[in-house]
Amino acid sequence: MRTFVQIVISVIAGFLLMWPLGYAYAALGWPTFHSWGLMHGTFVAAWPTLSILAFLALGYLPPFRRIDDTALLIAGLAWGLLLATGFNIRHALGFQVAYGLLGATTVIVAALCIFAKHRLRLALLAISPLVFLNLDLLLAPPALEQFLSRAIFDLKQLLPPVAFSLAGYVLGSLVRVVIKRSPRTV
Repeated sequence: MRTFVQIVISVIAGFLLMWPLGYAYAALGWPTFHSWGLMHGTFVAAWPTLSILAFLALGYLPPFRRIDDTALLIAGLAWGLLLATGFNIRHALGFQVAYGLLGATTVIVAALCIFAKHRLRLALLAISPLVFLNLDLLLAPPALEQFLSRAIFDLKQLLPPVAFSLAGYVLGSLVRVVIKRSPRTV
């Protein structure tokens, strides 16, 4: 029952946190998650991401259950929001910047995986905002005859971020084996 209450609070909090996110992005002049962008489609990435962040943050309160690697997961999700911001406008930035962001994702995921107990969960959660943002099927479902081709097209665009994140997972795991570090337990 506590987990259900935590989920409900997280979903509501994720929705409400979109307004401060939109104002912060507008004040900084950043694209993608500013107020106009949230009203015109990027809420499909912001709402689930902020709900997951709220769920993880609620774990720090005594009545709710805390997930392993909470701080690392929050850091990974925060980077995921920044990555989604840059990757969404990759055509305007240039592919050098986009792949630079993906390279930074590899390094960040590797650094976080060194300390994480559940490394694969961290690696996949770090790119989840980008996954939510690139699945256009969530915004405007195509006709049934176009569904498969559209789904394949959307999923092919997700291959580079997934590959770079998994490379960070492998790199972090190898570094942890080399330095013989056991996972941190709380």
